[in-house]
Amino acid sequence: MEQRTVGVEEEFLLVDFDGVLVAGADSMLGWLQENLEPGQSARFKPELQRVQIESVSQVYTDMDMLRTDLSGARERLAHAGHDAKLFVLPFGTAPVCGGHSCDAAEDSRYARIHNRYREMTRAYTACGTHVHVGIDGMELAVAVVNHLRPWLPTLIAVGANSPFHDSRDSGYSSWRIAEQARFPGAGFPPFMHSADEYEARVATLVDCGVLLDERMSFWLARPSAVYPTVEVRASDVALTVDDAVLQAVLTRALVQTAVRKLEEGVEGPRIDEQVAAAAVWTAARHGLSGPAVDPIGEIQVPAVQMLDNLIVWIVDELEEAGDIAVMKRLLAVMAQHGTGAVRQRVAARTDISDLVGSFRLTTDDASIAAQDGRYQRLAYQHQENMRIEK
Repeated sequence: MEQRTVGVEEEFLLVDFDGVLVAGADSMLGWLQENLEPGQSARFKPELQRVQIESVSQVYTDMDMLRTDLSGARERLAHAGHDAKLFVLPFGTAPVCGGHSCDAAEDSRYARIHNRYREMTRAYTACGTHVHVGIDGMELAVAVVNHLRPWLPTLIAVGANSPFHDSRDSGYSSWRIAEQARFPGAGFPPFMHSADEYEARVATLVDCGVLLDERMSFWLARPSAVYPTVEVRASDVALTVDDAVLQAVLTRALVQTAVRKLEEGVEGPRIDEQVAAAAVWTAARHGLSGPAVDPIGEIQVPAVQMLDNLIVWIVDELEEAGDIAVMKRLLAVMAQHGTGAVRQRVAARTDISDLVGSFRLTTDDASIAAQDGRYQRLAYQHQENMRIEK
């Protein structure tokens, strides 16, 4: 079977040595344009806020090649940050909030977004991992998203990496999801019967004035408005490259499983909207360290059970893609060390300022373990809190 292509977009925060947000995107992008070939520098883009920057991977079928790409992009961002005298943080939300400029060019799309949503976007600095999986045609993309819906809360839980907000622990594993929920067109995507219905629903939200344009929806999964892909936006930006690759592996297998089910004549399940919202909130609140809501069974279960169920659901496609070994390795790392949220909390146990030194992107793509040796304590704390079966 020909493997489906995968591409990943990652959003990062820009901070000073104390972890305070810095509006440094312009200088970062300028450095990248001056020091990289045009094809490379074009992969780095501005984001909604000038305290953020985005990297866009090339498209791959091989996960090792994707990993190399993501590592290289992070290393280039670290070099640019070093010369700009700032750090690049792979966090879903800023642990330390400070006064930063939200202004954008008057004729830019981002300026129009700020004007539309006003205070909601003033301090909105959420950063995510967006996984794009190749799909031929809008009809298939819409039908695939229907199948992805039950598993989106589990992807949130696995990718949770934003526990801190405004210099304190938010109590959430993914505060990014909680912040994003304030926007119209956010959260669980509605069930759509066809591409026409999808386009009509989005157009209605635009006509109602709550979305700026057809590209504006915050749904956790959607047909891409730019690429021939399904775009899954459930995970916070990944703390490590391994965490990003895990999202890519799981998402591609979920998409291919959905395609196979559709070929068998099985459409995606209907899910009660309130239960769906409960599942998303619970995943954001607890990550993998507590309960989850099974959107189909409509019951509370351990989050790790939902992850087990997801793996069982996609195992045939993982085997077909040759991704079983990498999936097992990445899940074993997460079982030992915890999600990004768990690792952040352990690192910040003494002082929240420790987060910057522990997890900033480095120019040699060093692992967190090599940077500060905290994985042993992470492993102990995580085993105490979670009991993931290896």
